[in-house]
Amino acid sequence: MKNKILNILRYILPHGYMLSRNRNNFLRDYDDWKANGGHVTFDTACCFDSFVSIDGFGSSGSSAVMDLLREYDCCTVWATKPSFTDSKEEIHGMGEMNLMRSIGGLLYLDKMLDDDAVVNIYWADAAIKAFMGLVYYSDLYRCHTDLRPLFFHFFEEIVNQRLTSNENIHSPYINPYTTITDVFYLKRMSKVEYHELCRNFLYTLFNRLFPEAKGGCLVLDHIFDDCGTDTQHFQPFLPGVKRIKVRRDIRGVYVDALKHDYRWLAHDTIDDFITWERNMYAGHKDDNDNYLTVKFEQLVMNYDEEVSQIEKFLGIDKEQHTKQNQLFNPEISKRNIKIWENEDTLASDCQKIKEMAPELCYM
Repeated sequence: MKNKILNILRYILPHGYMLSRNRNNFLRDYDDWKANGGHVTFDTACCFDSFVSIDGFGSSGSSAVMDLLREYDCCTVWATKPSFTDSKEEIHGMGEMNLMRSIGGLLYLDKMLDDDAVVNIYWADAAIKAFMGLVYYSDLYRCHTDLRPLFFHFFEEIVNQRLTSNENIHSPYINPYTTITDVFYLKRMSKVEYHELCRNFLYTLFNRLFPEAKGGCLVLDHIFDDCGTDTQHFQPFLPGVKRIKVRRDIRGVYVDALKHDYRWLAHDTIDDFITWERNMYAGHKDDNDNYLTVKFEQLVMNYDEEVSQIEKFLGIDKEQHTKQNQLFNPEISKRNIKIWENEDTLASDCQKIKEMAPELCYM
């Protein structure tokens, strides 16, 4: 009942209010931890040998690849587990890894450490408060109290100074949108130092979440930005990380968007939908050693060939595929291919999509 009430409040209250409250609660937890002698050190090595992020373009089928990789003994998947599996109980907080890519996340703070940004007290203060709100709002923080000291330690490692006041410090620039009276300054550090801090923080997080892991590949859900293809920028955070981007004929995406009314995916008009999709694909580039494109439809229809390509890209032995078709079954997924052909009322819409965006319609 309590969770239902909280969810209702999150829905009806302004987003800014919720973020402000979360920042205050993070500070409360941090201060309590520190007052009780809280201390932690980060690990410098990880229990996994390699990392891959499975990304998509919005309802494009990335979960199919994650389900496929769950069938390999050498892979551990950080993502919400499908309801039809009989695998171990889901680890709360597993899903798209917003800790990296969202406002206030590790990549955002990385930008704030540029010379021009770190000396701008307004940007620095806003960045730290965004981090606090993002962390406290996450299921990972809420469901794993044993992991909270890791976030607290990272927080104190990036903060150079904290001005504390019981009354609002007079600054119309720093405090117009938050109830937090404290003002924060980012610590000056080199990018090398910051990347090492983030790397060790992530290693420790993974080690604590998966204490039984001994090598293998950690499969992550959307740690990168949605639209780009670059992986070089992310290597300092997770050395050797690779990326699989899953695409799908956008006519199928359009049908799903209408059927499920995805509010995060523009579909009120055909023009809005096509513009949104083109924005999503604007940064799409050719494959390279660290980047692989997989078409959802091809994974279903040319299963053996596509699976072999994924295994080669990740350096996975096919002998590790011991649960084949138990979590991703192409025979079942065939029903999600060319779904627009079964929607007579959307025929003209889908024809217009093909005419206006032929490069995104390949089936």
